[in-house]
Amino acid sequence: MSRPGAPGSSVAGEQLRPTASAAKAREPMNVLIVGVGGQGVIMVSKALASLAQSKGHEVKQSEVHGMAKRGGSVFSHVRFGPQVWSPTIPKGEADILVALEWAEGLRWLSYLKPDTGIFICDTKRIVPPFACLNRRPGAPMRYSRETPAEVKAHVAEGYAIDATDMAEKLGNERAANVVLIGALSTALDFSADDWEK
Repeated sequence: MSRPGAPGSSVAGEQLRPTASAAKAREPMNVLIVGVGGQGVIMVSKALASLAQSKGHEVKQSEVHGMAKRGGSVFSHVRFGPQVWSPTIPKGEADILVALEWAEGLRWLSYLKPDTGIFICDTKRIVPPFACLNRRPGAPMRYSRETPAEVKAHVAEGYAIDATDMAEKLGNERAANVVLIGALSTALDFSADDWEK
């Protein structure tokens, strides 16, 4: 016989089970941040992790930045919520994918939740040297040719933002990641005051 109040026990003939919404509330928020070396992927992920921790969440973070000095791929997993067991986000489980560079965003799309995931991406294209098929001016490149409209058709919610251009207009082209943090704040329902703490 089950004790009263234990999961699965019955009181007056009713089963006591956690509701789906209660189980959902315990699931961690999964944010994947990607880009190339020098863009600030690690800075954005550390700021997000610090903010989530200041709001009382348990936080786990994992990052790979070995190629950062060469302009290579950099990515960081940030998971936060009431209880987080693993620092990495499984494929298909990212609630939000923030891409500081276009091709990197497309490369990581398979990590986004297919039905509810939010894709926030700078349309800036940083073409690596190895994408050049030959050295002649105007030669074709092996680089992503997908347009924002084509990508948006494959995500639940997507925002292609020319964050680099917006930052240049504000007088600091290196602040594109700050523009993307603003979009991320909206998606997470964080205020500007939260980031200032």
